[in-house]
Amino acid sequence: MLSCEIDRTAPVTVIQVDGVLRLGTVAQVRAALLKCLAECPDAVVVDLSRIEIARPAALTVFGAVSRRAVAWPPVPLVLVAEPPSVRTALEPVGRIWQIPVHDSVEAALDAAPFGLPVHRRLEKRLRPGTMALSQTRAMVSEACTNWGLGDFTLPAELIMSELASNAVQHAGTDLTVAVVLRRGLLHLTVADGNPTPPHAPDAFPPVGALSGRGLMLVQEFATAWGHLPIDEGKVVWATLRVSG
Repeated sequence: MLSCEIDRTAPVTVIQVDGVLRLGTVAQVRAALLKCLAECPDAVVVDLSRIEIARPAALTVFGAVSRRAVAWPPVPLVLVAEPPSVRTALEPVGRIWQIPVHDSVEAALDAAPFGLPVHRRLEKRLRPGTMALSQTRAMVSEACTNWGLGDFTLPAELIMSELASNAVQHAGTDLTVAVVLRRGLLHLTVADGNPTPPHAPDAFPPVGALSGRGLMLVQEFATAWGHLPIDEGKVVWATLRVSG
């Protein structure tokens, strides 16, 4: 039996993992980590002080998640291992994947250079219909206006609209859309309940085609884009560099 208790009350998300870590529970831990990373906190601290390690090979989940999140989101993953046995078992993981390992949550929060808290965030949950597109554009416009990013309003609206449109057409589930300004990057994300990854065509569709241009436009205007699997489906993300 294994549980993951998540504290999102601070800019740094803390996950308390409690129970037996074995190969059969790796998927549960991976899903919780990816979901938290996709929310773009300042960092994700994983407290492993209450776990029992049934299979040391299961610890590689932390390295795999850290490597998966290199492209996006640029959120540090930090591990806490209080019992000496857990800390010893984690040393190869931390060394190979360059993940910091600390003795306590307090030490992890004090030592890591997380930077300024993320105060600039807007998020909404929407029904999958045509109104979702206008609502996402309005949310992006509001964010860019309030955050002094007026020059980026049009490309940001276009990108978010295409991401939402793709989710409405192909996922058919509720959407969670978010705009986050973090360290010179504007993050635009749409989460839906369909795990099927998005696919951009290799070339623009012929003149007169009614679809197929959305993700091509995202590729054209975004600094980077991609998708991240989560337990309930996926997050499709795009970033715009707005400073530096």
